[in-house]
Amino acid sequence: MRLTARMNGIVSTSKVMLRHSRDVHNSKQAVYVSSCQQRLSPYLPSIGSSLVQKRWTSAAKALVDQDKQRFPKSDIPATAAPRFRRRTALLLRTLDQTRLDVGDFVDITGEVEKSVRSAAAPEQPSFHMGYSQSGPKHIPFPPDSQGFIYWHLEPDAPPVSGQLRFRTTASSDPTSFPSGRDLQLPDGRTWNISLFEIARRSKYSCLRAHLLSEELVTAEVLDTGLNICGLEGTRTVHPGPSSLLIWKFGQSFLVDFQSPGVGLWIMGSSAAERLRLERLFSFRMNDSGSTGRIRSVDYTPFTGRALVQFEHSTLPEHKGTRTVVLRFVKIIELTKAEGSNDVSGMPEPKEGGLAMAHARGSHHWRPWSVNVDRHQPGGKQHSLSRALSILFDNEAGSPR
Repeated sequence: MRLTARMNGIVSTSKVMLRHSRDVHNSKQAVYVSSCQQRLSPYLPSIGSSLVQKRWTSAAKALVDQDKQRFPKSDIPATAAPRFRRRTALLLRTLDQTRLDVGDFVDITGEVEKSVRSAAAPEQPSFHMGYSQSGPKHIPFPPDSQGFIYWHLEPDAPPVSGQLRFRTTASSDPTSFPSGRDLQLPDGRTWNISLFEIARRSKYSCLRAHLLSEELVTAEVLDTGLNICGLEGTRTVHPGPSSLLIWKFGQSFLVDFQSPGVGLWIMGSSAAERLRLERLFSFRMNDSGSTGRIRSVDYTPFTGRALVQFEHSTLPEHKGTRTVVLRFVKIIELTKAEGSNDVSGMPEPKEGGLAMAHARGSHHWRPWSVNVDRHQPGGKQHSLSRALSILFDNEAGSPR
């Protein structure tokens, strides 16, 4: 299988090596971990050349000077929102939030999509930036979509987890940036264009060039974002704007008690593992039903949602080991499922308590846990252990 990536007009082909996903059973709960690797392709070899950089710098300065004449600072008071005409492309001068000025303030309220170009890469085609889509219908940017487009990276996060975001503010004054709020999608998630999308899609060539020009990312980071992928059955998948990325202990994420599984990516600096926790809040039991024929069914006693987080276990039985447990940080809503009874004996989730697992071959429940150093027969590392061990590597300052 070969994967072709278009980056700034340069096409590179990398051989993809897939590792088949394995079913991992932990206390009768299946956990699937899958990943695929590519040889890093040294695309964008000319991006760092002095000739290209000089050409970008010269062209970018000319465009910025041109736009400054069109929108002089003295004509844009800090309390007024400069409005761009429809069908006029937005010019990205900087994505570095520490360098923003009044000229970087934009208002895209009501726009279905907006054409965007880069001052740092004028030779690259513009791209169209949209808000959201519901089926075939494109949803326009909501009211008060005014503020600053910028590059977001959590202070302790791997560079590959960076995102383009839109910070809405009440003023065009850059000092209002810290008190602003990142634009939200209708479902409450943060609007963003992830580095994974930017690295993979040819339409974002000007964004790639711009990020490299401002040294907000490196070519190696883009290569990593291009190559990270996993398997869902026989289908190759990549992290996207809505993917759940975990890179440290204590990082909370949302779970639904009725959901059949929780999918996430465990991130290192140059590697990642896709992990899916199956039947985390349910278990299998035999049911005769109305036919009297015994069959195995999934039983989920509770409905609701909660915030959970992975932690390094401090339980006495895990002393001296690198064992991971899952803790309930906040119970958002919790009810007993309709028709539920107590035959399962499943402990009710408690805020501050640990997620529990059905002990294999017994009716007892014990904390869900994974010892990342426990190997399978033959000395191979468990696929789930391999994924969660990345969290220990990140914590120790030696991320993969």
